Amino acid sequence: MSVNDVLANVLADSLNKKFKDTKVAYFLDGTDNTPTDIKDFISTGSSMLDLAISNKPNGGIAVGRITEINGLESSGKSLLGAHILAETQKKDGVAVYIDTETSVSQEFMDVIGIDMSKMLYLHLETVEDIFEAIEEIVTKVRESDKDRLVTILVDSLAGATTKVELEALTLIKMVGQQPKQSLYQRQ
Repeated sequence: MSVNDVLANVLADSLNKKFKDTKVAYFLDGTDNTPTDIKDFISTGSSMLDLAISNKPNGGIAVGRITEINGLESSGKSLLGAHILAETQKKDGVAVYIDTETSVSQEFMDVIGIDMSKMLYLHLETVEDIFEAIEEIVTKVRESDKDRLVTILVDSLAGATTKVELEALTLIKMVGQQPKQSLYQRQ
């Protein structure tokens, strides 16, 4: 066991007592399992990229983490995400594709090796709906099998709008139609 600062120990004990149901304070010295421990990886489908991302020969994307893939338009973000979903299915995990731009094609997914009969596809347009769906998916999977691997691909969060923006656009369209309607009514 490592020797920790006395004040840090007092703080950790105090915080863990305050949050009775859950341990919240840890020391990252390897003596304790912590939420920061990475237990598994999902391959990207490219061994060189897996090594570059995780610095491990059989690495990839860390399980239990939110990972953002970004890049220029048409740079392969969706392709990489689809490969990660295929690798998730190979590990008997749940693969979920949330599509905000209706840009996914079944042929594309088949070629990559995704079993479409086992992949859950959601078409959602708002950020709020996306996060609500993610919360529901994770909750239901954890209730049925807490150790089951789940990969949720959101393609693309940048393409999603908010409910406020969507309502404003609807209002603008409605207001824009009013002069036309009143013009037709006058004739």
